[in-house]
Amino acid sequence: MPRADEFIAKSKVQETILSFYTLLMKKEFDRWGELFTEDAVQENPFMPQLPGLDATFAGRERIVFHYRTVLAGRRGHVFTVDEIYEAADGSTVIVEVGGRSEVPETGRIYDQRYVMIFKLVEGKIARVREYFNPLVFQNAFEGFLVGQGAVKN
Repeated sequence: MPRADEFIAKSKVQETILSFYTLLMKKEFDRWGELFTEDAVQENPFMPQLPGLDATFAGRERIVFHYRTVLAGRRGHVFTVDEIYEAADGSTVIVEVGGRSEVPETGRIYDQRYVMIFKLVEGKIARVREYFNPLVFQNAFEGFLVGQGAVKN
């Protein structure tokens, strides 16, 4: 699978989606935030029920704050793209993607598979629904919640 910054976009919509991953890898959070509508929503249906973690983030500022916090200490964060599927309406995109990084607080590698559904409005991301394996998440972050310090699951 190619890295997100090496994947060849086939449309303007794919360029936006690839920028989502590429700017996160670079930790360019201000530019990354510009990809979203002001009232964007991110939903994480499989987010573990742990203190300090929300399953939904509403608003561009809240979404950017979350990612700035959870990726701040991680090292070597790379997204690899399996497939990008565009719906015929041009506003819905489904992406199969992998993410891998080191979690310095636990000394573990976070190696996750995602299916992400994006809804775009006028070329900006209005909604992201992120599906991932919560067991992989809990194993990588066991005993530590980003932004909360050490806690036990």
